[in-house]
Amino acid sequence: MSAIKEKSLADSELRYRRLFEAAQDGILILDAKTGAIKDVNPFLEKLLGYTEDEFISKKLWEVGAFKDIKASKNAFLALQKNEYIRYKDLPLRAKNGQLIQVEFVSNVYKEGHEKVIQCNIRDITERKQVQDALLKSEAVLREQSVRDGLTGLFNRRYMEETLRREINRAARKNYTLGVMMLDIDHFKTINDSFGHKAGDLVLREFSKMISRNIREDDIACRYGGDEFIIVLPDTSLQITCERAEQILSLTKQLQMHIEGEQVGGITASIGVSFFPDNGITKADILRTVDMALFCAKNNGRDRVILSDRQV
Repeated sequence: MSAIKEKSLADSELRYRRLFEAAQDGILILDAKTGAIKDVNPFLEKLLGYTEDEFISKKLWEVGAFKDIKASKNAFLALQKNEYIRYKDLPLRAKNGQLIQVEFVSNVYKEGHEKVIQCNIRDITERKQVQDALLKSEAVLREQSVRDGLTGLFNRRYMEETLRREINRAARKNYTLGVMMLDIDHFKTINDSFGHKAGDLVLREFSKMISRNIREDDIACRYGGDEFIIVLPDTSLQITCERAEQILSLTKQLQMHIEGEQVGGITASIGVSFFPDNGITKADILRTVDMALFCAKNNGRDRVILSDRQV
């Protein structure tokens, strides 16, 4: 080899070495046949906390950061065959125990007469934190869009969408479904006597009581004003009515202090409609349960009335 070519090769190797050592991504060079680590750059040593000696001559899956990666040995075998592997989101365990999210890209190329594998490892922890925060924010916004701001129960739009879905599911699976419509008795009097803040307090406490006394699968919503609806999937008529009577009893036990004055003796009226006996569509169920509630209020309040409409 001429002196010029030797110098050119030496210059090229020097440039590569400088880039290798200055890179702001981790780089590992593996023996393509054995998986043994031949070289590691300073950035990766610092990122994972392992020394050069703890990397060199070990197999990729023998280094602590990669030991828990079930696919590391299999990925190496796949890489030998496919010559390219990429993990967009891979957790590596640093020597101090910290979990670091990385993007892992490997390529096979020739170095002289031998094949080597270059693994580029980019720290994406900050990017992942931003993505997770964004997903959490989106989840919060989605939750807020289906919740009533005052009571925390589901809102009317969500209830109507859910009721339609639950009726369709009940029809497919041949099971029954109960629906209650609840109304706080003489709520206007509370507002007129104590003000809207007091009315809001009553609505919140009533909603908390409902939330504490429904199953995980039940759907409780504020339907509007002081009206509420509870959808009880896969529930018998007897259980639905028993639950309604329980809510009546618990409502009368509510005790609140409004402007220093204890307020109790609140009651509610409840209408009950049942799928499929009292309706087979969302519109049917809402109409019959509303009629049952109307009857409960007209017959003295503080009672449960079951719809008598048959389909």
